[in-house]
Amino acid sequence: MSLTDFDHIETWVFDLDNTIYPARFNLFDQVDKRIGAFIARLLDIDAGEARRIQKQYFRDHGTTLSGLMHHHDIDPHDFLGFVHEIDLACIPPSPGLDQSLERLPGAKVIFTNGSTGHAENVLARLGVAEHFSGIFAITDADFIPKPQAAPYAAMVERFGIDPRGAVMVEDMARNLAPAAALGMTTVWVRNDTVWGAEGSADDYVHHIIDDVADWLKVLVG
Repeated sequence: MSLTDFDHIETWVFDLDNTIYPARFNLFDQVDKRIGAFIARLLDIDAGEARRIQKQYFRDHGTTLSGLMHHHDIDPHDFLGFVHEIDLACIPPSPGLDQSLERLPGAKVIFTNGSTGHAENVLARLGVAEHFSGIFAITDADFIPKPQAAPYAAMVERFGIDPRGAVMVEDMARNLAPAAALGMTTVWVRNDTVWGAEGSADDYVHHIIDDVADWLKVLVG
């Protein structure tokens, strides 16, 4: 791939966790554990049962948060505040990503099932916040998560995006299906998790990469 393959792109839409930074930093492991702790405390159950419920809700509802809202009527703001109380020290600043985003033509936005505050903190830690013109978080989607179609339509409307001139980059392949249906070019960040790879062989995955920073460095030369 080269930048000429994307010369029609006006907007770059990036997922946040395990996408804008590599999964090998294990930041999301902290979030994952905090989600389990929230469930254990909420339902007064042990860690093993909390883990089972956490992953069941994730599979059934797209996010564990959606499952908790559906089954237990929790306040989503309480949940997001708790699970994102994490240590970002495992993420080093990324001068290379900063330089590539600076040279990458077009608008850049973050589209995440996480919170705005979490996205802002991660982008600041990486040193790349100035390159993003907006963040579309789960709160902006009325807590409807990817890959349901509604948040994609709302995100496109919010930022005035022409999907035919947009690319979406995401570590969960199934989350690319609605983007492709709108006309976006899609890029899957390859990973070996079951939930991340689900749907990766389908036609809605147009390109496959291993690391966003490395890919963008090649694109911008």
